Amino acid sequence: MPVAREIAYDLTRRVNSSGAYLSLLLQYTMQDDALSSRDRAMVAELAYGVQRHRNKMDYIIEKFSSRPLSEIEDEVLDVLRLGVYQISEMRIPPHASVNETVDLSKEKLHPGAASFVNAVLRNTVKGIADLQWPSRNNLPYYLEIIFSHPRWLVDYILDMLDATSAEALCVADNQFQGISLRINPAKTDRESLMNRIVSGGGRAEVSHHFEEALVKVGLPRRLLLDLLEAGDCVVQDESSMLVGHVVDPQPGSIVVDACAAPGGKTSHLAILGGESCRVIAIDRNSRRLDALCKTVNRLGLANIEVVEGDSAKLGDYLSLAPDAILVDAPCSGLGTLRRRPELKWRRTREDLRRLAETQLALLDGCAEVLRPGGVMVYSVCTYTLEETTEVMASFLAKRPDYVLDDVSPYLPHEMKASAGSAGHIQLMPHLHDTEGMFVARLKRT
Repeated sequence: MPVAREIAYDLTRRVNSSGAYLSLLLQYTMQDDALSSRDRAMVAELAYGVQRHRNKMDYIIEKFSSRPLSEIEDEVLDVLRLGVYQISEMRIPPHASVNETVDLSKEKLHPGAASFVNAVLRNTVKGIADLQWPSRNNLPYYLEIIFSHPRWLVDYILDMLDATSAEALCVADNQFQGISLRINPAKTDRESLMNRIVSGGGRAEVSHHFEEALVKVGLPRRLLLDLLEAGDCVVQDESSMLVGHVVDPQPGSIVVDACAAPGGKTSHLAILGGESCRVIAIDRNSRRLDALCKTVNRLGLANIEVVEGDSAKLGDYLSLAPDAILVDAPCSGLGTLRRRPELKWRRTREDLRRLAETQLALLDGCAEVLRPGGVMVYSVCTYTLEETTEVMASFLAKRPDYVLDDVSPYLPHEMKASAGSAGHIQLMPHLHDTEGMFVARLKRT
């Protein structure tokens, strides 16, 4: 049995059964140099594809199965999803998709499951061309199945956006065009990094928003690891780079990153502020702080101090009043589905209020520490109202000593039109070709 399908199944089971993060699992798995580049590509395509298109795969399975989905064991269902994905979405001969998936079921499942898997997949091959799909006339059901979003999220998006925009967002959530890299100017420049990527067999485009960024990057894994290990760059979406520019750290200033790990925004703040800018990175997760320290060391940044602590009680860890604080708060992450599709199947509507309480607690804990006249930037990689504008409204109602500050002067020219007059900006995947990121800038009066 080809190793790629077996690995993809093992990853899918870990993601679906134990809440593991797919990107981290793939990063760990891809360290095996015995895997060919072709196998690596297939593992990633299968593992991500099943998460991105899960509802669509389940729709197909239910149409061609003798049992309802609710009566199919989870382990069998995941094997079927992998097989159906190959049949419906990949350019693999149908007989190969069926045979290899049946072999996988013999290896991984209980005796007797292989015959059921074989029957469903053979029915799929015979009937998928004539399958009746949900009609766009029933838009919620259409988006739920065709673009594989949970129904609660479809309903939420349709309440928030018009029908055309809602469909465009669901489409964008399933389209990942490559990573973005932020250059470390202390070690290289954008042209040199671009040349290394292209000469190494990769591709990249220059960002239209930030001078320090390359976008739509695809390159051999070994080259990427070499570039990261040398400290020439970090992987960071343009939406996250925007956050650092809105903070606008100045030479000689003291800046706190209140939820710092794993360090992408922290290191960006340190570079933007220059060597005389002091950045204090705080996080309560010691393991993630270890990752931050490794990033800082690779980049050669000497102006970052790392503190383990809970920023909801920031005053317990600081004896000074910083000039700026970044609160990049834990959130639903629904703006990152292009890169983290498994989050679709983990989040619930109830999570939004719970997360908003955590976000407000962090803002409250940081608000007491900031010096008068200082800047506090709030960011979350999502677009839900509960975690964005409603959090801002609740915070400002409690803290009359804070006001929203115009973000426009800190935005790239192409993004200025997206900023409202209320002191924040909401980036969206279908509008800006970035992750969905909310960024608000506040001043303490």
